[in-house]
Amino acid sequence: MAPVLSKKQWALSHLFLTMLVILTLWSVLPLISQKTELIFLDIGQGDSILIRTPEHKNILIDAGLDTKVVEELGKALPFFEKEIDLFILTHPDRDHYVGVLEVLGKYKIKQVMLTGIANSDKFYLAFLDEIKRQNIPIVYPRHDEDLQIGKETYLDILYPYADVSLLGQDVKNKNDTSITLRLIHNGKAVAMLSGDAEADQERELVLSGQDLSANILKLGHHGSSSSTIDVFLKAVNPEVGVISAGHDNHFGHPHEEVMDKVSHLKTHSTSEEGAVLFKIF
Repeated sequence: MAPVLSKKQWALSHLFLTMLVILTLWSVLPLISQKTELIFLDIGQGDSILIRTPEHKNILIDAGLDTKVVEELGKALPFFEKEIDLFILTHPDRDHYVGVLEVLGKYKIKQVMLTGIANSDKFYLAFLDEIKRQNIPIVYPRHDEDLQIGKETYLDILYPYADVSLLGQDVKNKNDTSITLRLIHNGKAVAMLSGDAEADQERELVLSGQDLSANILKLGHHGSSSSTIDVFLKAVNPEVGVISAGHDNHFGHPHEEVMDKVSHLKTHSTSEEGAVLFKIF
């Protein structure tokens, strides 16, 4: 004979089941989204960008300076979703990659993209060692080999160029070796993402003759005056600007002269708003 529950037990059971349904829906609903999501994560002074496609592919571009990226990924992804399909390191400066050491311990990264320039920093060497230990494939980008990350979603690689190998190269300014790409969705140029590319690389991109137009521009080098030169800004011709920088950072990012240049744009800053999310149909 089945046990008879009291009214209080029935009420508690009903409450438990209701909460279970709510939690299940909260976890599942993001998975049925038909939008591409572009999220500039709030990781302090540095860069970290998450792209989520309707096909549930997760692309992480850079990972900040510390473990905060894991906390931000926990907010952006359902608790049971523990895979990063591709991690792109734009260039090996600490404020772009140190956080991935923590990501590698919490998430399964399926593939890594980097330029392969020489860097003897202990954290970078630890990053490469962990990639090797986990047997994660490394791919090297070329501007003539774009990546399809969803049915209607692409990463349009603009730099490095196909005829210039950066692998093993010892460079003075790592910023000007930043992997640069546009996010394309349904044939529309959604965002220009150029890491810490400075004036020389921005000028080179303009002279390359490639289409640089995009609706959203992540201001180069956290809004530093070393980036976002006039000809590059004109070539991108964005409507929206995003600054990824730490609150009251000691670099003074974003610099006032850059903010004056983009005063006609709708601007967002992770230092003021936290994570900046765009949902793209």
